[in-house]
Amino acid sequence: MDCVSPILDVVTRVWDCTAKHAVYIRDLQENMDSLRNAMQELKTVYEDVKARVDLEEQRQMKRTNEVDGWLHSVLDMEIKVNEILEKGDQEIQKKCPGTCCPRNCRSSYKLGKKASKKLGDVTEIRSKGRFDVVADRLSQAPVDERPMEKTVGLDLMFTEVCRCIQHEKLGIIGLYGMGGAGKTTLMTKVNNEFIRASKSFEIAIWL
Repeated sequence: MDCVSPILDVVTRVWDCTAKHAVYIRDLQENMDSLRNAMQELKTVYEDVKARVDLEEQRQMKRTNEVDGWLHSVLDMEIKVNEILEKGDQEIQKKCPGTCCPRNCRSSYKLGKKASKKLGDVTEIRSKGRFDVVADRLSQAPVDERPMEKTVGLDLMFTEVCRCIQHEKLGIIGLYGMGGAGKTTLMTKVNNEFIRASKSFEIAIWL
């Protein structure tokens, strides 16, 4: 009796291990289908998040680092999943004629195990795709600096124009004068030195 118990224990352990391996082989098709469906659902969430990001970026916003990292992780995961699915589909087609048994049990086991693990990874990434905020305002107004030579005698007028721009009740500012008086140069200076340094403007358009 003392000899039987250790033997039974060994047999039980071997059986449990074999059964776990057999599940990956037996459920290969099911695991592949589950992985394929999970990846499609993840891509749907990806497209929704990407659409929100594109809309905010059209408004001169910048996607957050968290969102950018998540989007890249989805694309990376898609490549890995497609590789597993392709190999899995090929393995499923290699069954012994007239049976459900795979030609290569070891290969089927490895693919089934990979698919099961990757399914968990896909589910985890999808759960992280819920974002209240996908983009932030740019830290600096998106203004293109224009070429300008060194100015002389425009400091007083430059200060006055900047004061008018900051005035809450002024919507339009008009500059007039003879050709060559420095109107364009003054506005270039305002564009380069004042608007670019200010955080009060979302965008500046030079016409």
